[in-house]
Amino acid sequence: MLTRIITAIIGVPLVILIVTLGSPTLNYVMIAVSSLGLYELFNTMKKAYHPMRTIGYLALIAYFMFFETINTYYMIYVAILIVVALIYMVMKYPRYSITDVSLTIFSALYTGLLFGFIISTRHTTYGAFWVWLIVISSWGSDTFAYFTGIMIGRHKLAPKLSPKKTIEGSIGGLIGAGVLGYFYTFIYTLYTYEILRKYTAAVIIIVVVASVISQFGDLAASAIKRFFNQKDFGYILPGHGGILDRFDSLLLVAPVIYLAVLVTEKMIK
Repeated sequence: MLTRIITAIIGVPLVILIVTLGSPTLNYVMIAVSSLGLYELFNTMKKAYHPMRTIGYLALIAYFMFFETINTYYMIYVAILIVVALIYMVMKYPRYSITDVSLTIFSALYTGLLFGFIISTRHTTYGAFWVWLIVISSWGSDTFAYFTGIMIGRHKLAPKLSPKKTIEGSIGGLIGAGVLGYFYTFIYTLYTYEILRKYTAAVIIIVVVASVISQFGDLAASAIKRFFNQKDFGYILPGHGGILDRFDSLLLVAPVIYLAVLVTEKMIK
């Protein structure tokens, strides 16, 4: 537990700095983080399958380097990715199968598109405020769930996927995230974006709903690891595992928060 806490103490200030700076720093960091996540995912798969690493990395880097353009024409981007992967499969046949093509495309989108919603949220009108709801809903919820589970956890939440998670911990995570959302909104709007204070109830609802999704993100990652017989995706973050072990819940939360932000900002206008 001590190693886990120390890593968090070092990492949290870096996250605050990067998110506060926004683009282009945030984009460059997302390239690095998502590339590490893609590397971990490909390594997890390599014993049983043959993901197309070069295509995956190029697709990922291109997505963040031309972020605005690709998001405008995302259907074309995905179509090109599919076409290129299929052509590469034919050229290298029988080295790659349709399963390898599918895993390559899934991996590039999982670590690219989902991380990209952090940037998209940051770019909204009140993005400097909204983007932290992603962190509160995922890492905040995780933290409260972890300590609640340790203290009073009795009933297993998903024993086949994650034996240590408990229903009590899950509920504690939701409540804790909601409380964090309230105090975060109250304190933040004392200094800026005062207009958002009257939407505090909406923020709490968004955070709690996103926290539910966060727990599914964690369990989904566990399902992937169990399918490939892996305990962790990596080891780059002491006490936490790999990049995907730390960001698994956040990846599913980011698009949910972004959607909620789009709806809320229309209400504000």
